[in-house]
Amino acid sequence: MNRLILPLLFSALLLLVGCAKNTEKKAELAVQDFVRNRISDAKNYFPGKFRFQPYTKRDSLLYLAQMAQINGQPAPPAPTPADSVRIGTLVYHDYRDEMRNGVMVRDSGEYVVRPSGDVRILMAESLRRKRLQK
Repeated sequence: MNRLILPLLFSALLLLVGCAKNTEKKAELAVQDFVRNRISDAKNYFPGKFRFQPYTKRDSLLYLAQMAQINGQPAPPAPTPADSVRIGTLVYHDYRDEMRNGVMVRDSGEYVVRPSGDVRILMAESLRRKRLQK
């Protein structure tokens, strides 16, 4: 019996790890396409590091609440326990962009990649904090 359970558990673990990598790789490619289409010249885009974390409806509602506060708008409804469902992947990405005049610019961004592949750029957390302190 133990000889049967151990290979099944190992196979299940490999499947879970493989799916996570696949999701991260898809998110990475989606963000690269998104950034490449918005910089000065696509051939001068040099991707750097990527960091990933799950993005939930709760995270989205908290982000919207911060943006509403920054813009003096009414806040969205408060998150509930049911809002812990994952709705995408939060991607932190830094990159270099060589401008047409040869100047190299380092930049970074925070993006949410939905399961459909749609990418949304977020205001950086450091900027949100600064604006919330005003």
